[in-house]
Amino acid sequence: MSPLTRARRLAAGEAPVYVATRLYDPSGRYLGARLECGCLRGLRAGLEGLGLEGRDPLTFLPFRDSNSALQGVPTEEFSRAIYDLDRDHIERGFALLAPLGDLQADSGIAFEVGYAAGVGTPAVLLWLNFFVLRYDGTEETLLAPPLLSRLAARSENLGAFDLSLRFDGREDYLRRVAAALDEAEAAVAELCRELVLRPHHPPPLPAVAPAPGRVHLEFGGGQFETQRCWAARLQAELERAGFAVSVSRRYEGAGPLLERAAADLNAAAASELVVTLADGPDVDGETAALQGYARGLGRKVLLYSSGRRRIYTGPEYDHRHNLMLLYSADRTVRRLDEVVPAVRALLG
Repeated sequence: MSPLTRARRLAAGEAPVYVATRLYDPSGRYLGARLECGCLRGLRAGLEGLGLEGRDPLTFLPFRDSNSALQGVPTEEFSRAIYDLDRDHIERGFALLAPLGDLQADSGIAFEVGYAAGVGTPAVLLWLNFFVLRYDGTEETLLAPPLLSRLAARSENLGAFDLSLRFDGREDYLRRVAAALDEAEAAVAELCRELVLRPHHPPPLPAVAPAPGRVHLEFGGGQFETQRCWAARLQAELERAGFAVSVSRRYEGAGPLLERAAADLNAAAASELVVTLADGPDVDGETAALQGYARGLGRKVLLYSSGRRRIYTGPEYDHRHNLMLLYSADRTVRRLDEVVPAVRALLG
């Protein structure tokens, strides 16, 4: 599709920009709404520069727009309907804006970044950290975790809040926090104007078909010893069962992390089924992104989640993890010894 055709679909309200939003945190919803304001200004300015007049909706804001569209859906089907609606908007969106921050990237947003890359929608990472990441062994300095960086069409750091500043009391501190949000909103406006005038493109997809019976293990890329131990055990068990197995190892071995992250994505794309590890306070952001990428490419997904905690709001939301992770998986297992039988069942 040509850039002008894409811009015309945006202007007609057929391809709104998906502004990803943290689901559980009210501050995340506030931030998403603020960034959407900047996004709208920028989109309208960009369309005007092309001689086009934008017609609503130019943006899609999850939680607000999903819930509003699904009034009357039966309780037991509500969260599944949200997943389907959000996924549809990512697939046809002009772009995806992903506000991320903190040391644990939000798993739902990370999944959406990966899914966008898999279906060909450019994802823009908006980081709100005052810090960057450095990695032992390579001494690389990265704005975002390597796998997320590889999936994005563009990364921007909006985290201009400087911890070294001295503040003159409560009012000065509050004023500076508000000013930082104003600056972030303005930066998003300029970025979205540029997206319309000079479209970005998702990373090129691997030109490889999945090998029948091949399984890829995404247990965090080997950053922690427990991940490496569990992945090694499952690899041995799956190979004894006759499956060809690859393992994400971006944090092991030598070479630039971004290159190793690309190798993990290529290995997942070359597999018929991807097994992801969901254990932890939240699903690791890179693992969630790889799961989204695999699902976007049409690969099967097996989610391993041994946790006992449930996230409960009532019958409409009673889950162990973000609904994007749960509903995108073909099957979820609770114990390591269930993985091999589940792989057999999924791959026939």
